[in-house]
Amino acid sequence: MKNWVILFTRTGSEEKLVRTLREKLNSDEYLPFVPSKETSYRNKGVIDKVRKPLFPGYVFVKTNIDYKLIVDRLKLDLGFAKDIYSILHYGDDKKDVVLHESERLFWEELFDDDFCIRGSEGIIKGDTVQIMDGALIGLEGRIKKINRHKREALVEIDMMGAKRDIVLMLEIVSTSKLM
Repeated sequence: MKNWVILFTRTGSEEKLVRTLREKLNSDEYLPFVPSKETSYRNKGVIDKVRKPLFPGYVFVKTNIDYKLIVDRLKLDLGFAKDIYSILHYGDDKKDVVLHESERLFWEELFDDDFCIRGSEGIIKGDTVQIMDGALIGLEGRIKKINRHKREALVEIDMMGAKRDIVLMLEIVSTSKLM
């Protein structure tokens, strides 16, 4: 399914909405999902990994419907879903709702098979970060800030034609200073 559309939904209802959409929509035409990220938290001295929604309040839908027909078909097919507020679009053109190919390909590389961005590991050499493992390999230039205590990186991404910052899991396993 080459076309991706993003639905703005009631925050907290994303998983329930995805289940409903999967039950009521034709699975040959639609695949709704909630993108998630792996995060870590400390519980009684033990570091656990959990999944959280990457964009609370948003549901992504993969579809094969022709991009010229998507808005009308979605409005018709999603009329039963009261938790959907709108379909995200580029600029003022409310018919331009399909995620651009470059952005879609970027997300496809980041997500695993379950639409989750797994944590990454990296090292710091002097002033540069090198990602050794995980979803952030090759995206070192997009990292704006690292919080080593929380094991997080602030990463700049392109989404619907705008630059946005997201927080992803990044554990720094080693540092070295340049001599």
